[in-house]
Order: sequence, then structure tokens, then C-alpha cells
Amino acid sequence: MISVLNLNVQHRGAMSGVLTLGSLDPAFEGAPAVDGPVQLDLRAVDFVEPAGLCGLAALLELLTQRTEHVSLALSGRNVAAYLERMDFFRLFGGRVEVHPDVSSLEERERHNPGTLQELINFHTEEEIPRIINRISEILKGKEYLLRERVAICSTLSEICANAAEHGTSSFGAFAAVQAYNHIVSGSRRAGEEVIISIADGGPGIRETLARNPQYKDHTETDNEAIRHALEMGVSSTGELGRGGGLTLVAQISARSGGSLSIRSGAGRVTVYRDRKNSRNVPPFPGTFVRVSLPRHAAEDRP
Repeated sequence: MISVLNLNVQHRGAMSGVLTLGSLDPAFEGAPAVDGPVQLDLRAVDFVEPAGLCGLAALLELLTQRTEHVSLALSGRNVAAYLERMDFFRLFGGRVEVHPDVSSLEERERHNPGTLQELINFHTEEEIPRIINRISEILKGKEYLLRERVAICSTLSEICANAAEHGTSSFGAFAAVQAYNHIVSGSRRAGEEVIISIADGGPGIRETLARNPQYKDHTETDNEAIRHALEMGVSSTGELGRGGGLTLVAQISARSGGSLSIRSGAGRVTVYRDRKNSRNVPPFPGTFVRVSLPRHAAEDRP
């Protein structure tokens, strides 16, 4: 008998039909009980953002460790075509069965619109420059200034390095990036937004910080550990010059009216310009980072 894991996809508002990381919460909650064939029902999904893509990849890595029979149920061809364009089936096609069949999509001619970094799986720091260079190209194409690109890419490089270092599971880490011609967060005024998502399968922030005795009082909960990790200079090693990536990315995204969301273990902290929101969530197998970098239309910029 096939177990079915459903999603929590919004049916109204700006995020209607969008696969986000939060959409996958019921599936992450049900994943530990899977002990046989399982199907993930994505038929309510009309659109996939990078956070949903990386979250889906991490979820499937978790499920394929528990059973050899994992399938996806999709509705229509638009979502399937996007997943193919983002190299999802290149990474998972041999391990996950898809309904309906999408093999014909692989024969399509594709072009690079210059607005996305396909889903990429990485394990070592040597693989990171290619990811960062692609992010820089996307930001340049969206007319981010050189100083903005340098600040963003240098701090994201540290986050990717952390993901590679702590991604001790067999799947390592995933990253995906896309630029949009509309604002999907923040003020929602006309403009553009770049979404960057990075997920690793490591032990998580709480366990990592707990290795350093000086942070013992800040790791009682996952949310407390995430909040502490957002402070400048905090790292598990205590090395000088480490532990600034998350703080700087939070500052950069906040200045642009965007957000930084970090999920690890059963905690999630989202940083906006004037506040931090914490909430308890179903456990995530590692650490997840989502960065939103909006830009208003040229006539609205200072």
C-alpha cells in the first residue's frame, strides 16, 4: 500500500499555488513514519520558487533513505517543465517515479534566460566558486552595483562553505537561485526580486554551536541557537573572521526591503528590516537559508 504525503499549499492570496519550504511542512512531519512505498502529492502546486525546490530536494533525499519506492504526483505540464528546466529530473529522475510521465520534456531545446541558477548539488568548497559566479551574473543582469554584488556574493560564499562543511549527510548541500520581474515580498511595489536558497543535510545550527562551550547557554532550543548564530562573530570554531556571513546577508537583505529566513531543526527565524520572527516547525534535516533581495523599479529607487 502506498502512503501519501500531502502538502500545505495556499489556495488564495499572492502565494496561491506556490511551492515554498513551508508548503512541505506536513510532508517533513510525516516523513519519519515512512517505511514503505510513498507518494508526494504536488497536484495543488502551480509554481515552484527556489526555496520550495531546495526543500523538495532535501525532502526527497530524506524519503529515499527510508524507501526505494518514492513517487511524485504532478498536475499538468507547467510545473514538470519548470522542474526539468531547473535540472530537478537530472538529479532525481533515476530515483523518483513521476506521474504523469515527463520523459519527453528532456528532448526540448532549452536556453538560458540569464535569470536562474539551476538546482545544483554540491559537497566541497571547490564547487562553490561556480555557484557564486552564477549568482553574481544574475545580480549584474539585474543591475546590482558592483559593491552590492561583492558584498552579497562574499557573504553567500561563506554560507555555502558552511553548508559544504556541515553537510555531512550523503546528499551534501543544494542551491538554487532565480530572479523575478515582480516583488513577491516586502512592499510589493513594481520591481524585481532575486531569491537565493541553500540547504544542507548536516547536524543543524544548534548541534554545531553546542560544540563550542562558550555557546552552551544559547543552544537550549533551535530558535535560540539560530538567533545567536545571527550575531556577528558567532561560529562553532570561534575562529577570527568566521561567523559573519548570516549577519551580513541579513543586513543586506533588510536594507533592500527583503528578508533572510533560516530554518534548522525544529526552529525557523526570519529577519526583516525592523524585526525577527521565530516559530517552531516540523524538523528540517539540516540547515536551510532563504535570501530575498528585492529591487524597486528604477523610478522608485533613491
